[in-house]
Amino acid sequence: MRRIRICQLITELRPAGAERCVYELARRIDRERFEMRVACLRGGSLVDSLREAGIAVTVLGVRGKWDVLKLARLSTMLARAKIDLLHTHLFHADLAGRAAASLAGVPHLLHTVHVAEGRFRPWQFAYARAMAGCCERIVCVSNAVRDFHASRTGLPADRYLVIHNGVDAAAYARDDAERTRLRDRWAVRSGDMLVAFVGRLDQQKGVDTLLAAAEKLTGRGAIKFVIAGDGPQREMVESFVDRQGGSGCVRYLGRVDEVRAILSAADMLAMPSRWEGLPLAAAEAMAASLPIVATRVAGLSELVVDGETGLLIPPDDATSLVEAIERLAGDAALREKLGAAGRQRVIKKFSIDTNVAAHEKLYLQIVGRRRQD
Repeated sequence: MRRIRICQLITELRPAGAERCVYELARRIDRERFEMRVACLRGGSLVDSLREAGIAVTVLGVRGKWDVLKLARLSTMLARAKIDLLHTHLFHADLAGRAAASLAGVPHLLHTVHVAEGRFRPWQFAYARAMAGCCERIVCVSNAVRDFHASRTGLPADRYLVIHNGVDAAAYARDDAERTRLRDRWAVRSGDMLVAFVGRLDQQKGVDTLLAAAEKLTGRGAIKFVIAGDGPQREMVESFVDRQGGSGCVRYLGRVDEVRAILSAADMLAMPSRWEGLPLAAAEAMAASLPIVATRVAGLSELVVDGETGLLIPPDDATSLVEAIERLAGDAALREKLGAAGRQRVIKKFSIDTNVAAHEKLYLQIVGRRRQD
């Protein structure tokens, strides 16, 4: 009886949301039933971590959309590995993956949509509609993403399956020693409130709204901010911090691997996104018993329940963000209540074990039970 051979294909393997979903699934899948490989169009820091975990990783090194030689390399790899199912993530990987899978004779194809895309990308939905017959199911990371994608493609509901993103709640439980260490390092006093932002520095994440709120809060009580992440708006964040000087309320950490320590040090998470899928950063903060201040947008509002696990505000509204932060800063009982409820919600509804089990079930349904060689 041989294992089912799966290859996950993604654009790159940096430590961001969709990439970490690929990483966790590859590491946690039942290796007695499945042989998992990972391929990426470009590299990233997660490549070495996957290889250290015993996962075969192919980095194609694609330099541009006309790099057809890399498509041939992908097709060759899929054929030689005798892949039963190619599971693509994100648009460009799906574009390359479908062509390579056809050339390699891969019998089954699956695609995951990770975000309710807020930018103008009509060609992506036209492509998904045109190629729907080649893909056996479209997995969406939240109900909101499914509804959004279906409304743009016009595809029937039975083409979709929702598998919520999941996190390991135990891995993000608050570490009191780390809290003390980091708050001391950052000169955060016992009565100060520390607001964390963890994520890609991108227009999608509303980083400009966060900085506008921080500017409004400067000098209005002991509220400080710590920003962890990297991306195209890094220069904007660094310039803001430089303008503040040494007395500013915002500290920028750059890209950070140890997210748990930052969440342990913080008193709340701010997530002023303009659009989302089902953000891992918010789920991780909830697992760390932090209340969330988030925007009422697709995906986020499916994870964060207003008044129960956090406070929801309109997007692009720095004033509402300030008011929500100040409300939480002034009410310790509310912070504790929302944080405790958030952790329980993650444990019950957004577990990484549930996520992996759902993928395993889907793979078996598509490819079939164990077969004889």
